[in-house]
Amino acid sequence: MKKRGMSAVITTLIIILLVIVAVAIIWVVVKNLLTRGAGQIELAQKCRDVDFTVKKVVADGDDYIITLSRTSAGENSTGVMIVLSDGTDYSEPKDFGEQFTPLATHQCTYSNTNVLKANQIEMTAYFEDDKGEVNLCPNSIVEEF
Repeated sequence: MKKRGMSAVITTLIIILLVIVAVAIIWVVVKNLLTRGAGQIELAQKCRDVDFTVKKVVADGDDYIITLSRTSAGENSTGVMIVLSDGTDYSEPKDFGEQFTPLATHQCTYSNTNVLKANQIEMTAYFEDDKGEVNLCPNSIVEEF
């Protein structure tokens, strides 16, 4: 009885196929890492120039009427999240509800906050990506009022 092994051609084809599969798997992983890194760099560049200032805050009972203004630099931000504070207690984050173009000024009413005598506001701009996901800027602006 003759024992026959695999031919050299078949062995070579299997090795080539395994190498192609391995390269494809590695490419998918590397591509995802590069895409995520590029998105973070793009967000950091957008956030770098976004700057807000508090024009006016008026306490009206439990409500706060807040007027924010934006500088002329940077791209249009999708919006801004705000948090009120009295130094110890913090309110829930609230979406200001407006798209801020450069030099824009908008007003918003913040109701039902658990902070009774707020004297500080923290503002964080955000942008929506192509998938509609909200990406908060890593830098926040804190102002006393």
